[in-house]
Amino acid sequence: MTEPVERPQVGQNEAPAHEPREEPLPRPVESFTAVQQLREAGFSDDQQAALTTALLRVLALWTQQATRGDLHAEHQARAQRLMQQLDAQREDTRRDIGQHADALREDLRREVGQHADTLREEMRGAFAQHAALLSLTRPKPARWRDVLLWVIATLLGLTTIGVILLVVARCVGF
Repeated sequence: MTEPVERPQVGQNEAPAHEPREEPLPRPVESFTAVQQLREAGFSDDQQAALTTALLRVLALWTQQATRGDLHAEHQARAQRLMQQLDAQREDTRRDIGQHADALREDLRREVGQHADTLREEMRGAFAQHAALLSLTRPKPARWRDVLLWVIATLLGLTTIGVILLVVARCVGF
């Protein structure tokens, strides 16, 4: 019985080397016809089984490689779609945040403006009250006539005090 020759397996990322063929590939043959041709070529049943096993292994490896390639391509495509979705969501989020920030900024500007107007009106009212109070309590500038009346009243008061002291001094006898 002949053992099939083990070939080194091609790595997952390495593609099997394909040698260019000059002759066209044979047409597919039915399994019964293939077995009949092997018997006619002189292969024993064990050799036929070994050859069939080897062909099945090669077919399984080709299928595995094709499946890996398909899976890899599918994973790449899925990763690409997910990246595009993530980029789109990131852009949507950035746009939404910008819109919310603009709306908040506008609301704050309006509220601050309203509070500033309210404070301005309250301060105008308070200053008007203080101005009215100051105008009532502030001493008026002295006029010359008022100064003269004060000087005359003071002199009259001093004279009266002096006369009273003279009368008391004469009466008491100092």
